[in-house]
Amino acid sequence: MKKVLFVDLDDTLFQSLGKCPVSAELIPLAYLKDGAPISFGTPAQMATLRMFQKEMLVIPVTARNMDAFSRVSIDFISGAVLNYGGVILTPDGSVDEVWMERSREHSMRGLEGLTFFQEYIESESGRCNFDLKSRIIRDLELPFYVVAKSPGYDTDAIAHIARLCEQKCTERDFCDYRVHVNGNNLAVLPRWLDKGNAVRYLLENLRKNEEQIVTFGMGDSLIDLGFMGECHYMIVPTASQIARSRLVEI
Repeated sequence: MKKVLFVDLDDTLFQSLGKCPVSAELIPLAYLKDGAPISFGTPAQMATLRMFQKEMLVIPVTARNMDAFSRVSIDFISGAVLNYGGVILTPDGSVDEVWMERSREHSMRGLEGLTFFQEYIESESGRCNFDLKSRIIRDLELPFYVVAKSPGYDTDAIAHIARLCEQKCTERDFCDYRVHVNGNNLAVLPRWLDKGNAVRYLLENLRKNEEQIVTFGMGDSLIDLGFMGECHYMIVPTASQIARSRLVEI
């Protein structure tokens, strides 16, 4: 039986230096545009990844865009899901055009809402005297979602602006959007943009070619639960948003 792992990247297979154990021998796995290492894997993460790659088809499911994904130094050979599910890459690295056409239709219709939320975040941040930087994430000439971060890692400011955006999402004009917060990252996403939708599409294609498959979903963030729920099994890092929010100590 073929085994397939759908796995998030950041804070799952690797993380920034500040989130790594102090004594660990770290392996650089992702880089900035200037070539400087920005994300690292621990020996335990590397051993786990090698085990997965030996036993499974490993398909990353990430918020990273094409450029950021190209700066990950892990050799993925079974395709990838990028931009929170907006883009799917085939095993040869080309864009899945069937899926891309779906994304084109949805994304252009959502640009007005994304523009509103970017301007709303900026105006409310200014009114509250918060230093937040926001932008619309685009890839392959398509707008996908809005992201905001605090250069000073002011997570209280992020949480406050997130609550305001969540209130906006309850209004009729903006009910097709949702808010995701994890630490210093705030994202406003159109509801059509979902890792789970992309994984479901890939599973449908895999099942056409395989009599039986068993699937695993691995992620750290609450937003990953959507695609993880499409799989037979879930794998959750101990130091993760999912573990902090959903698991209780017995």
